[in-house]
Amino acid sequence: MASVHDMQDRFSRAILENQPNIISDEILPDGLMPEERYKIYHNNTFITLGSALGQNFPVVCRLVGKRFFDQMAREYVRVYPPKTPLLMSYGDRMTTFLPSFKPVKGLPYLADVAQLEYLWNQSFNGTDSKDFDLDQLNNVAPEKFNDLIFRFLPNMRLMTSEFPVLEIWLANQEGTKATKEIDLDGGGCYLAIFRKAQDVEVMNLDPGSYCFLEQLFSGKPLGLATEETLEKHSDFDLPVALQNILHRGMIAGFDISQ
Repeated sequence: MASVHDMQDRFSRAILENQPNIISDEILPDGLMPEERYKIYHNNTFITLGSALGQNFPVVCRLVGKRFFDQMAREYVRVYPPKTPLLMSYGDRMTTFLPSFKPVKGLPYLADVAQLEYLWNQSFNGTDSKDFDLDQLNNVAPEKFNDLIFRFLPNMRLMTSEFPVLEIWLANQEGTKATKEIDLDGGGCYLAIFRKAQDVEVMNLDPGSYCFLEQLFSGKPLGLATEETLEKHSDFDLPVALQNILHRGMIAGFDISQ
């Protein structure tokens, strides 16, 4: 007698690979022929998972059109079935899938738009943190400022793109009507995505500020992060970058390196 795990594995393969013969012996008729019952399971699986992808990637869906997206979603489900029952996070391989999906070869920015949507979802569903009181920094001795190691919001994510994906994403929100053409050669973007309360903010940074934030985000002390950023971006404005980080509520706390 087959184990439950083996049966579940065969059932998944039968559905995703469209091979009903793998599981047909395990399907009880119960008023319907096994083939008919299999079709119900098969169709419901792809409809449910495709709908989840549509909810997680609404801008990608809008850019390619719903009919095309539905067909694309079926292929994604077949190649990358969900690993967990949490469908709100389904689609973590979309940025890998899209560049290899030939019908969207002419839309090179689409994978980066999907990446922004995925990170937005991660931030929205990510861990909350307690409010950080900036006055705590007043207790740090001036000679220790360069040793500050900031702890960022646990739901914060960073990304870059050679395309203006933030502009594309904003122009394709639900209820938004396109008012201008977006120049795909107009330059890329450097983004920080984070959530305070229930609002996810997508902040567009200049290259120097992004480099600085990336250094801090990796755990480097303030002094070292500043030095390494200035080596790459001589026009980097430390006071402005720090003000953005602190007053936009990105910080969850800090430590002082020894």
